[in-house]
Amino acid sequence: MISVIKNFPVVIHQLFFLFAQLLILKVYGIGYSGSLAYVGTVSTFLAVIINLRSDIEIMIRSSQALYESLLDATGIILFMTLFILMLNIIFGSPISIYIIYSGIAIAMHELLVSILFVQKRIFTYSIFRTIPAIALIFFASIGYSAEIIWPAAFFVSVLFLLIYLKDLFKKAFRTITLNRIKKIKLIERVNASITATTFSFFAAFFVIIINFYFGDEYVGIWSNTMRIFNSLILFFLAACIPFMLNTIRDQDLDSQKIKAFFNLWILFIPLILFSYIVVSYWGVFIFSLMQSFDFEISNAQLRNIFLIGVAISFIGSSQGLYQALNQSIALLVMIFATVVIGLIFVYELTFSFAELIEIFLFLLFALVMMILVHLSFYLIYKK
Repeated sequence: MISVIKNFPVVIHQLFFLFAQLLILKVYGIGYSGSLAYVGTVSTFLAVIINLRSDIEIMIRSSQALYESLLDATGIILFMTLFILMLNIIFGSPISIYIIYSGIAIAMHELLVSILFVQKRIFTYSIFRTIPAIALIFFASIGYSAEIIWPAAFFVSVLFLLIYLKDLFKKAFRTITLNRIKKIKLIERVNASITATTFSFFAAFFVIIINFYFGDEYVGIWSNTMRIFNSLILFFLAACIPFMLNTIRDQDLDSQKIKAFFNLWILFIPLILFSYIVVSYWGVFIFSLMQSFDFEISNAQLRNIFLIGVAISFIGSSQGLYQALNQSIALLVMIFATVVIGLIFVYELTFSFAELIEIFLFLLFALVMMILVHLSFYLIYKK
């Protein structure tokens, strides 16, 4: 706990992102904010495919020197970028080019800032994580569209990171050999990446469905409810997750890794209960202070969206643990089963927005329960 407080600047960027997104919501409206949320969600999903979870691999593995990990990850990002561009051309460009640019920028950004954290350059890490939030406000203020400002904001930070880490890049590229390239362990990365990609698709799937059937304004309701009411949880989770991953990095026993993960989430129970009460009784009032809207929304709907946000955070944070346990395939099976059930439910959508939210909540609750049961079984019976 003392270590977390001492290194609390690691979460400053969360405040900047929250401020930037709420300011954009207030100034440019819920439609612009919803479009920005759509671009951010889909491109984050694409970024996981591009970097094959190389950022998490650096955080949880201590078997390689950083420059070697950087070389492996850079090669993976270049290969996957070319692969995705080629597929996009072959299939008639179904993915907008600004989404691809944004995915590349996020993939590179997450890789490079993870290196700063492992190096324990916490203040520098915080600065580079904050740059995209500041850039979002700047690009929005000069009139760029929501589709442009997200990739542009992350590319700005990546440019500065490349300059800052140039010596590490030089050291990495000096070691390039054919034998070194052959040693890159793609299978383990692919398993973890497929799991993360499937989950990211699951999260993006909610936004895509809402956007398709109900439009940008309801995407704005969805995304900004999570920003407003899940912000404290996300803020403290962002403070603790990197330290938890570093703790896992130092543990040899799987049981110790699982206990570290469970202990983290036990600490969040009081905050979750407090936020649940607030959104249940005063959700609509608080939301209306941030942005007026002319369609019906209830405290119950905002409460369900809040619970969905908590579930998404829990499942997302478990991916690093499963990757450290080399059990990403187990998480993949659980997520995939939930995705299939979800697609069956919404194949021919005839639900209201409130009913759709309830279906999403049910799916995520079922997935959370499967994860808890699996980890508990793994903790008790794994020798």
